[in-house]
Amino acid sequence: MILLHCGNLTIEGESSSAVATYLRVKELDLIFDLGRCPLSFIGTGHVFISHFHLDHYFGLPIYISQRWLGGIPPGEIYVPHDGANQLQEIINQISLLDCGRIWNYHLTGVQAGDTIPFRGNLVAHVLPLSHRVPVVGYLICEARDKLKPEFYGLPGKEIARLRRAGTTVTNRIELPLIAYLGDTCSIPIQAHPLLNKCQVLICECTFLLPEHRERAEKTMHVHLDTLPALLEGFESEHIVLTHFSRRYTPKTIHEQINAVLSPEDRARVQLLI
Repeated sequence: MILLHCGNLTIEGESSSAVATYLRVKELDLIFDLGRCPLSFIGTGHVFISHFHLDHYFGLPIYISQRWLGGIPPGEIYVPHDGANQLQEIINQISLLDCGRIWNYHLTGVQAGDTIPFRGNLVAHVLPLSHRVPVVGYLICEARDKLKPEFYGLPGKEIARLRRAGTTVTNRIELPLIAYLGDTCSIPIQAHPLLNKCQVLICECTFLLPEHRERAEKTMHVHLDTLPALLEGFESEHIVLTHFSRRYTPKTIHEQINAVLSPEDRARVQLLI
């Protein structure tokens, strides 16, 4: 399993087109997609699925069953709304085949524009993407209370007194931490005002060579040629490229990335290969 350090966040997992994508950010207690489920992922409490291609969600039965068998409370699983009912039927049938009972699990259908509070001070914003099947992306933010400017410089006791008197002394702000864009043919930078400011951007880059541009368009995946213009709009310190086609060797991937991206972008890009 690959481990990438992105500032104070760690991305671990694997991503190979049509094989399996599963990525964990342990510091945030979340998983992005679950094409397979390593046993080390079982204890992670939140799973965000981008779409219903097998290589992105078929580890869910293992995740659910292992938590159930181990007496661990159900994790929170978020999936695209279109297809959530069918997925629930599939999981229930697998459960009945496995043990004659329905596992205890929590599955929530989401759609672009939804906001999901989780783990106390984290928020997931659901982003619109475009692929051959219903698909969403996720922007994870940390919510904080920030003192209003008019109260800067006041002693702590005075601020406490104002709070007790019913005065709202803080504003709720969000700090964009990480964005995950699953399989998609476009990157919706305007989908959320904080998206381009996320510290870490995880983005697919399935196709690389000029002769595969038509293939990228047909299968609705990102081609490397479109990436430099897209990345211009992102202030992200760390960019993780994933989901490379199996037709490319690691050597080819490195060569093509280095040839197309600017030195500035290459300095902030890591490859999940």
